[in-house]
Parts: sequence; structure tokens; C-alpha cells
Amino acid sequence: MLNYKQLYYFWHVARSGGVTRAAQQLHLTPQTISGQVAELEQSLGVALFNRVGRRLVLTAAGRQALEQAGAIFSLGAELEHSLRHASQELTMQVGITASVPRTLAFELLAPAMALATPLRLICHEERPDQLFSELARHKLDMVLTDRPLPPDSGIRGYNHELGRSPLALFASPALAAQARKGFPAALEGLPVLIPGEKSVTHDRLLAWYHQQGIHPHLVGQFDDSALMKSFGKAGMGIFPAPLAMGEEITRVYGVERIATLPEVTLSYYLVSAGRHLSHPGVKAVMEGASQRLAALENKK
Repeated sequence: MLNYKQLYYFWHVARSGGVTRAAQQLHLTPQTISGQVAELEQSLGVALFNRVGRRLVLTAAGRQALEQAGAIFSLGAELEHSLRHASQELTMQVGITASVPRTLAFELLAPAMALATPLRLICHEERPDQLFSELARHKLDMVLTDRPLPPDSGIRGYNHELGRSPLALFASPALAAQARKGFPAALEGLPVLIPGEKSVTHDRLLAWYHQQGIHPHLVGQFDDSALMKSFGKAGMGIFPAPLAMGEEITRVYGVERIATLPEVTLSYYLVSAGRHLSHPGVKAVMEGASQRLAALENKK
């Protein structure tokens, strides 16, 4: 039978790049790690590493073992996580990237709070790379984002699309009236507010302007979407937002929707550490997302 402790030591050596570093991470001696990996190779009857000078290079069998070991320990972590949630107060740790509108995040997370089992929701906001790293270490149950986890990120995670919403343009009543006359050509020369470069909306909106042959008069760029809307409310410029949030934006900020841009669609993702969603709150978010986004758009 496979010795999982030996497999765990091998996995650490392969991921860390050497016995010494793995030993430091595991707080063991290099001799212990080397001995355990050697015993694993002997029991399997295959070499997992080739010794090239002072370096260890994975063999074909070693690469296969690394991939399968990663899946095994990920499932083990999921099992431990699920059992802990089953035996303790149910909490849900959620990472939210800054590019997801906070009101939309509330709408997407609301189904988790409606569960029969009481749930304590804990939300965190950090850079996407930090959130994905926390997710991989099972310190978060999910990450809510408008960009999927890149396949070359080196982080094990799974993207689940929650839904899509086209982009819309909003402005103060006077500016909206100007923009509607001969839209989209009327946008030429009018002041424009855009999200910061970290937002997926930034590049897509500028590309749309370019495709329309319009040279936007950029007067402001904002990482904080709420601040951008406040400037828009004051008549400082035309700003974008998901159509799903249109009803609330017009009500709260006193602005008007100029037009919807069906060519520019925004997607929202739930990123999980495991392929299968086991946390009841995360499952509720996934199951209710598309319905809630559709309901929001119908309120426009």
C-alpha cells in the first residue's frame, strides 16, 4: 500500500525544488526527507528523481507522481475543510477583488445568508494574487472576481462562471441628454470617466470607443468605482457600470442610463480551491447567481 507520508515528503521536495528547502519547510532533517523519498522510490520500483550534479530533476514517473499527489492532497484538504465546517459553527470566508462592484457582490452573496443553517460571512478585500494564494491554502472558501484564475498562475483553483452582464453608460441628466443625440457619435468630445487599469472594464471600454471611431475625452480614471460614480453624479463625465446594477445606480446617484453596450459583456466568477463545491454557502452562491443577475437586469 502507498505510504502517504512518504508521498507527502516527495511532493514537498518536488514543489520546493530540493531536499534542503523541503526539510526547512517541514521542520525535519534533510537526511530524514532523503531517506523517506528513497524508500518511496524503492517501494514503487521507479525512480522519481534524476540526480544531475547537486540538483534533483523529476523523471517522467516523477512528473506523473507530482500531478497525482497534488490532486490527492487537495482532496484531503477539502475533506478536512468540509469536516471542520460540519462540526463547528458554519462560517464562510470570501475574498472579493476590488473590481467587483460592492452592491453586486452583496446580491451574489445574499443566497448564502438565506440558508436554513445560520452562517457567519467574513469578507476580505486584497489584490487578486493574494486572494488566490489564500484560497490555495484553504484560508478562503471562495474568491469573487471579474477575471478567472489564469491557467499559468501556478495556483491550483477552479473557475465557475456565475453569470454575465452587458456594460451600460450613465451620466447626469444634462450630460445624458447630450450623449443620446446621435449616439454613439455624440460621445465625441464629451467628458468620460473610466475604471482603473486593473479593472477588466478599462481595456474593454477603450476598445469599444476605438471600434466606434470615437476619441474619448478622458477626464478621470478611478480604482474606486464608488468614487467614479460620485464624480459622474456631479456631472463631471460619462461612466460605465454593469447593466445589472443600472436600477440602483440611477436611484442612488440620480443619474440616467444613456445606452447599453451589448458588445461589451462582463463576466463574474466564483473561484474555488476544489473542483467540486462542498461548502453549503458557496453552493448557494453558485446556484442563485444567474437568477439574481437576470432579476437585476429586469429591474433596469
